[in-house]
Amino acid sequence: MRLATATLLTAALLVPASTAVGAPASSPAPGSAEAGAQHIAAIEAWQRQMFAKASPSVVFISDGDSLGSGFFVSDDGWILTNAHVVHGKNLWDVVLSDGQRYRGRVMERAKDDIDLALIKIDAVRTPAMRLEAAPVEVGSWIGSVGHGLGGVWTYNTGMVSNVYPAGKRRSLFQTNVPLNPGNSGGPMFTREGRVVGVVTAGINGANNVNFGIRVDMALEYLPKLGLHCECWVIDTKGKDPVFLDGESVGSGPRVVIPAQDGVHELAVVHKGKRSKRKLAWPHDRYVDLSK
Repeated sequence: MRLATATLLTAALLVPASTAVGAPASSPAPGSAEAGAQHIAAIEAWQRQMFAKASPSVVFISDGDSLGSGFFVSDDGWILTNAHVVHGKNLWDVVLSDGQRYRGRVMERAKDDIDLALIKIDAVRTPAMRLEAAPVEVGSWIGSVGHGLGGVWTYNTGMVSNVYPAGKRRSLFQTNVPLNPGNSGGPMFTREGRVVGVVTAGINGANNVNFGIRVDMALEYLPKLGLHCECWVIDTKGKDPVFLDGESVGSGPRVVIPAQDGVHELAVVHKGKRSKRKLAWPHDRYVDLSK
């Protein structure tokens, strides 16, 4: 350790000879403490940007006795949360990150006991979060903003720890993001800021063993979500297979696809015949291929 320190000190003393006044400053050597500090500073700046982008979309839901989280999925006040957060009544107090208060009404609870619900407030220009239904992968970065233990608009990060098979009872992925009661219903988003899951539960007594419900399950079990989120809704003739940019995204009679930027190719196969058309957001929202 002393040898390494002496080497660094010697290098530091020699640096001014190569960076005289008027000469361009050299970049820090790879692996040096300065290079490491710059790398960490860049990560910190990026994480602050992620929080600044996500936090206005997250809401505080309460009835005075219990509390939970939710997040906007549309620009006109639709909010995705957990069914257990809004259990037992239809009207809830909703507080935005800027302190505005609204009365929220439960609009839909997911079928088959899936722990998801939609509520709505009478507001416009609400900052919606984009959804992402693509499969999550173990090791992927995950962020979440919520109100764990009443700590409002708290930001936590981690990674996907495990992914469970699809199915009504296996709709979850596991994460080591530190979450607590009150985080339920909050978004779990990727490094691009797209929501891949909804915080639902943890294991009491375990350290950072928490779970999210995948977005594709929300789109399947909350029919109204696809009509109000930033999504493409595709209606087909029967169970026609649907493809986006050559990748299968499901089969009819209705397929809901989280919108993506740019122009994409939509294809539907009916009785062995493939039909194609271009798809772009927000120009295209609903495509009716059922006739």
